Amino acid sequence: MGRRLGLVLWVLCVGAGAGDAQDAARGAAALRVFLDCNRCDFDFLRREITFVNYVRDRYDAQVHVLVTTENSGGGRLYTLDFIGLEEFADRGVSYTYSESRTDTDNETREGLAQVLRVGFLHYIIDTPMAYDIRIGAGGGGGVGTGFAGGGRRPVMAQPDDDPWDFWVFRLSTNARVSGEASRRQRNFNGSASANRTTEDWIVRAEFDGSYRETVTRLSTGDFTNVRTSYQLDGQLVKSLGEHWGASIRGGSSASTFLNQDQRIRVLPGVEFNVFPYSESSRRSLTFAYELGVESYDYLEETIFGKVEETLAAQEVEVTFDVEQPWGDSRVRLRYNSYVNDLSKYSTSVFGNLSFRVVRGLSVFASASGALVRDQVYLSGKKLTDEEILVERRQLATDSRYRVSFGFSYTFGSIFNNVVNPRF
Repeated sequence: MGRRLGLVLWVLCVGAGAGDAQDAARGAAALRVFLDCNRCDFDFLRREITFVNYVRDRYDAQVHVLVTTENSGGGRLYTLDFIGLEEFADRGVSYTYSESRTDTDNETREGLAQVLRVGFLHYIIDTPMAYDIRIGAGGGGGVGTGFAGGGRRPVMAQPDDDPWDFWVFRLSTNARVSGEASRRQRNFNGSASANRTTEDWIVRAEFDGSYRETVTRLSTGDFTNVRTSYQLDGQLVKSLGEHWGASIRGGSSASTFLNQDQRIRVLPGVEFNVFPYSESSRRSLTFAYELGVESYDYLEETIFGKVEETLAAQEVEVTFDVEQPWGDSRVRLRYNSYVNDLSKYSTSVFGNLSFRVVRGLSVFASASGALVRDQVYLSGKKLTDEEILVERRQLATDSRYRVSFGFSYTFGSIFNNVVNPRF
């Protein structure tokens, strides 16, 4: 009896071992994927798409999925570039997913998951795993995808029966009250926006307002600091082909911090992109020039003895953006000046870089610097030490700078499949 029981247990163990071995073989043969996405819910995707192996570095992957995003009139457009590596080095495919501003986070991640499933099948179909996968209808997340062969951008469908005619509106407000024994604070903010984006036109309008009050207990008594501001901006943009665009933007604003009771500006401009705008999710090099007028009414007389003035203003901006499998980078140069007095100007440069050096090692850096010669709004009133400490007014400066850099190095297991949210 004992021998028979031992034999049964041995057979069961061998059978279980064979099943585990088959599962392990399937897992080892699964497509190795490096998902390069800043806006993805990785835990959700790893739970929902289990027929691939997720790796931590593109050097260990057979497919690198680079996900880039662009703002659209109704929300956000995701472009998913599937870049083949190793035996798939000559095979690339691209899909898009359109997210609406009214979509929940769950709807967005389900939509992206379905696009990823379709993209992975492009490679799995030529592997032994193809016979182990069942293909079914997606569960709920509406998918707006398009196939882009040969590096061409997919054609996006435009609904003809949109009752809102592509207009998207947004209202937002918040209030916060906080305090402790020696300080209390109240903050109120509100915003509203209206946007319409088509292939030919972009219309933007946005309002933001804020009120901030801080009361601090000092040895001399309570010190109250109030800062208020509002900003109303609008812009109309016309597409002029794959490389050109024209714009007129303007607005009205006020800020106690900037000593501005009212500022009104109108700036027409043009922009040229060296690369086609259809490639802007991966690379762009734009040159923009705007020329217009700015009118100021000041809360207090400025250091130049002005209480109001109207100035001709110009702005030049050069921006280079690139997002590639090796990392991403942005460099922006900006020059502003008043046409009637070129000695009043500001110029700035900003750059950031994230670069994958070798497997597991990435470096990143960002820096910005500016020469400031255009603070025509500075108050001529002498500030107290308390007003300086609480930043009641903008202070005079002739330069600004900021630098940050670092690196990260990861090593160990190349796989990143398991999700365990406990604690």
